Amino acid sequence: MGYWGLVLRSIAVTPSGALSPGPLSAGAVAIGGFTGVLGGLAVALGHTLAELPYVLLLVKSVESARRFVERWRLPLNVVVGAFLVFFAVGLVEAAWSAWHGSLGFAAPRIASLYSAVGYGAVLTLFNPYFLAWWVTVGYPLVNDSSRKGYRGVAVMYLSHVWMDYVWLGLLSWSGGVSRLLGYRAYGVLLAVIACVLAYFAARILIEAFKLYKRRVVGGGS
Repeated sequence: MGYWGLVLRSIAVTPSGALSPGPLSAGAVAIGGFTGVLGGLAVALGHTLAELPYVLLLVKSVESARRFVERWRLPLNVVVGAFLVFFAVGLVEAAWSAWHGSLGFAAPRIASLYSAVGYGAVLTLFNPYFLAWWVTVGYPLVNDSSRKGYRGVAVMYLSHVWMDYVWLGLLSWSGGVSRLLGYRAYGVLLAVIACVLAYFAARILIEAFKLYKRRVVGGGS
């Protein structure tokens, strides 16, 4: 496969992960209400800072990465679930304040670009679903590109990562536009996003509980 084939394959496969609904996308909308399109770009930057080292690790040993994901899936789920709960609570507080005509004291928690970078990094580095995507759906990209050396990996990754910036930037822009509807409408949007994140948190923590029962209570490996 030539470089152009690698580019086209990366573009074809990437949407299955980058554009799928998830906490990263929902958070970008919420953050965008405070920071505009720059918030989404900051989320994407945090995502990249965590994703790129992981992709380079896969080039060296995908089996090691796969074993790591399976071994540490339980604590990873707990970390991500707890983080989503924390973020959702901040959104509820901001939604309450927005409904009453201000952004309130909760806004700084989710309003800064530094927070956005951290949000993107945490929901990448500790997200077992993201880590598993690269060792399953995304692994053919790593495998094909690694045959061309690090130049091939660079071509593949650049063909992949630009979608994250465009998509998350677009989502955060839409969150910024929603502010034009007024504080109350924006408060409703934040509350809805908080519910979405709470839903993801619940799913992740329920899976963590099931893993705990299987591995510890049931004595599974």
